[in-house]
Amino acid sequence: MKKIIKLACAGTLTAAFIIVYFFIFEHQHLDLSLRCWKKAPTLWSCYRQDFDFTTDFFGLRYEGNMGNLLDQHIFYYGAYEKPILFFFRDLVESGSVDRRIFLDIGANVGQHSLFMSKFVKTVHAFEPYEPVLKKFRRLIEINGINNVIIHSFGLGNEDSKKPFYRPPDINLGIGSFVPGFSKENTPDSALEIHKGDDVLEYSGIGPVGLIKMDIEGYEKPALLGLQRTLRKDRPVIAFELTVNPQSPISIKNQEDLQSLFPPQYGFVFFSMGTDADTGAYSFSPGDQIRFDTRNRYDIVAFPLEKESPLFRNGSRN
Repeated sequence: MKKIIKLACAGTLTAAFIIVYFFIFEHQHLDLSLRCWKKAPTLWSCYRQDFDFTTDFFGLRYEGNMGNLLDQHIFYYGAYEKPILFFFRDLVESGSVDRRIFLDIGANVGQHSLFMSKFVKTVHAFEPYEPVLKKFRRLIEINGINNVIIHSFGLGNEDSKKPFYRPPDINLGIGSFVPGFSKENTPDSALEIHKGDDVLEYSGIGPVGLIKMDIEGYEKPALLGLQRTLRKDRPVIAFELTVNPQSPISIKNQEDLQSLFPPQYGFVFFSMGTDADTGAYSFSPGDQIRFDTRNRYDIVAFPLEKESPLFRNGSRN
């Protein structure tokens, strides 16, 4: 009997030690594990990270799979890049940008488009990769959304078909037109690209108030293809900047970045003060971007005449 009691006490102490250790040193990991245990079908599902789930997405229905990184963020935090979503919402609700047209360039499964469909008149989403488009269309259908228009091609500075490098199933957001962008990507068939200005003008899309761009290293050609739109509409653009000194189409320095925008544009980037859980965001000045080493920044380019209200719900470091 004493032996059983000793074993029980030892087991209890061990369990308590493990819990205390994770609470102090691995608090985030413990928190995510608890969230998974509450929502997953089984504990084993949390270990394997490959189950389907359905969750609320700001009043919309979202169907995801834990085998994909973007869906994991939605499962754990309620959204992917929540600070950027909240920044967009705050821009529109404060009247800082025209709410008629939102462009989602590199829409992937459409998370940003779904969110912004609640705040703007029309969303135009551009995405050339069919496997993610299939899910995007499904999400629009099950939510009965009628103000999101999908364009099944990418935007660049020419009309052409370019080789696409297919992403792995675990991260469907890193497919790219840039060879060598990710060692996990594999060559796929050529996909369609069109010059942004021509598409918008031919389709009568405008005025454009806000643009999100996440196109895995292809930012420079896409921005070159939007020069007339940038001059005419002067939108705010939030885009993922991939700095890669070895890439022939990477933006190389501050002067190169500035040359892609009309006069009187400023730049900031989302800083370490952002919080994936709460959606809090803050900014650092654009002149702190480093172009001498491979890195990624979430940049906001904005007309200087919109600078004052732009940071109403965020702060610069």
